Amino acid sequence: MVDFRNFIGRGTTAGTKLNVLAQVIFFVNVGSGEFLDVGATQAAFKGKIDTVFYKGDLSLTLKLHEDGTAEVSLNGNKAPQATYTASGNKLTVEAKFGSRTQVITFEQGGKGNVETYLSVTGSQNITVHLAPSSKPAVA
Repeated sequence: MVDFRNFIGRGTTAGTKLNVLAQVIFFVNVGSGEFLDVGATQAAFKGKIDTVFYKGDLSLTLKLHEDGTAEVSLNGNKAPQATYTASGNKLTVEAKFGSRTQVITFEQGGKGNVETYLSVTGSQNITVHLAPSSKPAVA
């Protein structure tokens, strides 16, 4: 069984305030959000994004099961079918919403691996970095 916390920014916990960054030419702040829940097998993120490509709420809930299936809700829409795979430091979730497939990827990154790279591709395409809005405590 994978541990979801291995695929999000180091030190990120429920309630950690995050800046949502998108790359134009360089990274700019395009919103904010937070993980409402973070555990070994589940997570919930809620935020707001304002870019030329996407403007509005971004909410994502995820529950991983031992058999490689997952429960996924993206912006309030539940996927009746979802699976996940882990490879190295990347977690990839493939979810079907009706006839549409969305691929959701989580990966640690940034200096000290404190950022979460989040990519949603399919009928909606959003790629952002979730960076702590305050400097993480030094361990």
